[in-house]
Amino acid sequence: MLRNWGALVMYTMISLAIFYVGFQLVNNPSSFLSSIIMTIGIAVLVFGAIYFLFLRNRVGAVGGKSSNEMKKYKQAVKQSKQKYKSSQPTKPNKSKLDTKLSVNSRKKKPKRKNAPNLRVIEGNKSKGKNRATF
Repeated sequence: MLRNWGALVMYTMISLAIFYVGFQLVNNPSSFLSSIIMTIGIAVLVFGAIYFLFLRNRVGAVGGKSSNEMKKYKQAVKQSKQKYKSSQPTKPNKSKLDTKLSVNSRKKKPKRKNAPNLRVIEGNKSKGKNRATF
């Protein structure tokens, strides 16, 4: 019953607020617009203050990671890129590619890289139930 009472109070407050906004809009539109602009300005100032005081330091934390962990992760990514960048083979010149293409005008069919790992399990299919004999 307390829940119904709270909902009733909430609906009453919302309906009074809507009535007041409509009343202000009809009777004094300039005052209404100035109060709306003032309310938006105050909300922006409060949000900005909360952001700069509390939330600004946590922006670097992505997915619950601290900024220190993020720095370590970025360093590891940088080292990994350097490692694999140097181990990649260099690309051959265009003239070498042209000679290879002229010699091998036929293209080879590429082999399948990932063969399916399937296996047939054989059972005793020939052994059936003989229901005629007891």
